Amino acid sequence: EWFNTSPKGEKSRFIQFDIVEFYPSITEQLLDKAIDFASQYTTISEQDINIIKHAKNSLLFHHGTGWEKKDRTFDVTMGSYDGAETCELVGLYMLHQLQQIMPPHLIGLYRDDGLAMIPAANGPKMDKLRKQIGSVFKKEGLKITVTTNLVEVNFLDVTLNAVNGRYCPYRKPNDHPLYINAQSNHPPNIIKQLPKMITKRLSDISCDAEEFNKAKGAYEQALRSSGYDEKMEYIEKTSNPADSKVRRKRTRNIIWYNPPYSLNVTTKKKKVPTATLR
Repeated sequence: EWFNTSPKGEKSRFIQFDIVEFYPSITEQLLDKAIDFASQYTTISEQDINIIKHAKNSLLFHHGTGWEKKDRTFDVTMGSYDGAETCELVGLYMLHQLQQIMPPHLIGLYRDDGLAMIPAANGPKMDKLRKQIGSVFKKEGLKITVTTNLVEVNFLDVTLNAVNGRYCPYRKPNDHPLYINAQSNHPPNIIKQLPKMITKRLSDISCDAEEFNKAKGAYEQALRSSGYDEKMEYIEKTSNPADSKVRRKRTRNIIWYNPPYSLNVTTKKKKVPTATLR
């Protein structure tokens, strides 16, 4: 959606950047700034802040011996419970800082991968922006690698062209799709919807049926190998808001318990006495 509304043309170019070692480079001071920024838009209690920070006290134990960083126990680790969420919070703060040098609708960031679309680009302008972007991150103790003046980029799972506006699915070399087997021990509705979800995602990142059909072969093969026989067909995009389902807001404060699904469990939840659930 961002790319579709961005200015494209003969002089449009991309700036692509990557935050070097993003997770371990997040300091407690930078997280404090990100939390203060987020507090302008939502309520974050002192208890919330204490929990967030306490979760960053990372220790490593090996053969009964504890290990920690030389200068601190504060660490945002990859794979931790809230590592990705912390990364995204800091990312939002950094996007806010980047508004000093370019309009927010021209730049985006996903975890450590950033992309900006620059209209009417030229050499001096791109070089100036490269330096300014690097300066913003350096000020917060982060390092980045930047590539400028790009007509076409591979960003996450999509290839984007700034000149003709076309886009198509992208997979890294030797990256082969792999899905859960149709006979696996997963909820039936998940297994049933999996081919539809893959088809929907592939359609969303294809500018038209031609690009979709070019890319679908590897995904159809992966589905067949996992026991699915559905054929993938391009889903036309719609811009009509009436076609989008609006989730109704619940006024009741209800907490639902959904136990993990397993084919090995035969007891029906509605038959279990309430007393046994306490």
